[in-house]
Amino acid sequence: MDNKKKFSLGSFLMEHREIPLIAVLILLIIGVNLKIPGYIGSNYMNILKNCTLNLVMAAGMLCVLLIGSIDISVAAVLELSAAIAGVLMRDGYISSTFMMFVVGVAIGAAIGLINGVLMSYGRVLPIIVTLGMTYMARALIPMDFILGMNKIARINLTDHFKDFILEKYMGVPLIVFITAGVVLVIGLFLKYTKTGRSIYAVGSNSEAAEMRGVHVKGIKVLAHVICGATAGMSGIMRLAEYNAIEKGAATGGEMYVIAACVLGGVSVMGGYGKMTGVVIGALLIATIDSAIPQLFMGATMMKEFFKGILILAAILLNVILQRTAEKRNLKGRNI
Repeated sequence: MDNKKKFSLGSFLMEHREIPLIAVLILLIIGVNLKIPGYIGSNYMNILKNCTLNLVMAAGMLCVLLIGSIDISVAAVLELSAAIAGVLMRDGYISSTFMMFVVGVAIGAAIGLINGVLMSYGRVLPIIVTLGMTYMARALIPMDFILGMNKIARINLTDHFKDFILEKYMGVPLIVFITAGVVLVIGLFLKYTKTGRSIYAVGSNSEAAEMRGVHVKGIKVLAHVICGATAGMSGIMRLAEYNAIEKGAATGGEMYVIAACVLGGVSVMGGYGKMTGVVIGALLIATIDSAIPQLFMGATMMKEFFKGILILAAILLNVILQRTAEKRNLKGRNI
């Protein structure tokens, strides 16, 4: 009796949904290099830098999508965290770069905690909670009696904070190393820890997970806390890179973050997604933003058009693969 399993392309793609995305990324790089020889090679570091902030937030968004939820407040949380930390540095309450990150992450995590509690225990829809939080967070930024600021500028920041994130090691900016560290930690957490595996279980089947002893509500809250924390961290990184923050500075950023996850094969219904796919998705978006203007006139329109096509294609592929897997499971059980 032959115990070897027969290779199935459908099963392979189901387990490795990022493979088609890698093919698209390679084709895009080849196309750009054919028209502008050496363009990608000379600009790859800028492409990496351009995807760092979105990738940090996308790492947190992955946790939220895995439980079948969503958070559209991440860009607003980024702005608010950076604004409050900037005010504290401006007024002399904070001088160290480390404390800036502590404050930013703490603010983001606190907002994520509020989001998670309202959704899990208050049973309010994620889209409603995070939409409301978006308006609240952005409304706080220009209020003089709360933050005492309209804009944080370069003059408000210490010299070390303004310069540290652009320092290079082996030719690679520090911001890239920080991003890689966040991605690695969250990726390992999801794959190798019991809590990380519980996040997948809750997204796949929350009732079954609860029967196995998983604290479903607690896991959902945790996922949103992680998402908020990465948004807060991204805010401090943005403040350090651009030396300024103001209301609306990251408007639309949540769409880039969600797009990176969806393009990376993360299921919007929960239960499936890999950090490697999210990384590839973020790199693809950054590559499109850099390369499309070199290939077409009307660059803005073409960038958004191309990204829209890819997102729709990724969602369609996910749906097809998911239905194929469900049919195979039913067939295997003779249903």
